Amino acid sequence: MRVVVVDDEDLARESLIRMLASEEDVQIVAEAVNGLEALERLEETAPDVVFLDIEMPGLNGFEVLESLQKPPLVVFATAFDEYAIRAFEANAVDYLLKPLQKERVERCIARLRNALGNQPGISTDVVRKLLHELRPSGPRRVAVRDGGKIVLLAPREIAHISAEDKLVFVHTAKQKLLIDKTVSELEELLQGAGFFRVNRADLVNLDSVRELIPWFSGTWRVKLATGSELDVSRERARKLKALLGL
Repeated sequence: MRVVVVDDEDLARESLIRMLASEEDVQIVAEAVNGLEALERLEETAPDVVFLDIEMPGLNGFEVLESLQKPPLVVFATAFDEYAIRAFEANAVDYLLKPLQKERVERCIARLRNALGNQPGISTDVVRKLLHELRPSGPRRVAVRDGGKIVLLAPREIAHISAEDKLVFVHTAKQKLLIDKTVSELEELLQGAGFFRVNRADLVNLDSVRELIPWFSGTWRVKLATGSELDVSRERARKLKALLGL
């Protein structure tokens, strides 16, 4: 099995790699020290399994999974047992509590051998629902693409999100960046973070709204701090006005 190990603690990561390397059928294809690097390594290597710490800089373990289109099988490894139930709710194959024990890691590998070929992987829908329970105020960071790089944005940096043809873009004050999610997925992800869907294709940050302009046939347009103007569907205009206190 091809494995990626993600942990921001050097000693913990190196200890786990040594334990895994003693298994003949385990190949360590990459390691990462934070959430952003984890996304890059997982995308580059497409492993069978990721051993994933939960509390990390940038993106936590759940947020890393949420950012992936097709997550591999997952084993959470963390010092915080409070996450155990939540980890299994996210369809993790196993959960390792630090400090790691050799026998416990061996049992985990045996479980992974049984799971490979029999389990399609983690459910991103389950992860999204779990994350919403963990942080109802919205995510700390959102992963987007800037050319060949992955960039992390705080929600407050996003003015609006738009679907164009089959692609979805995040708009900041200065940039237009690609994101590997649908507008509907982002609407759910950003619940509680002050975003509102003004039409089928556009999601706006309410903090960026500067004007609500009457338009044709009972419709409206919203003008953002960036200067962008977006149509507001008739059925959404009433709710938007209420949110803006109008």
